[in-house]
Amino acid sequence: MAPPHYEFRMRGRISRTVLDVIRTRFDHVSTPGADGTVLVVHNADQASVRALLTLLWDTGHHVLAFEEKTA
Repeated sequence: MAPPHYEFRMRGRISRTVLDVIRTRFDHVSTPGADGTVLVVHNADQASVRALLTLLWDTGHHVLAFEEKTA
């Protein structure tokens, strides 16, 4: 069974600085959507996901939805 990955749907784009921080901490893919961004994070445990949410909120990003996905 493949490990889960997490999708964060956000309003607007992720700032370049925050995206650089995320890239150093997580395996991810960021895809701009029609009305925002979907950030997909792989290989993250619960503590890492919480830290990522805190980083996004503390830097003024609007997280609209968060979902754990399994393959």
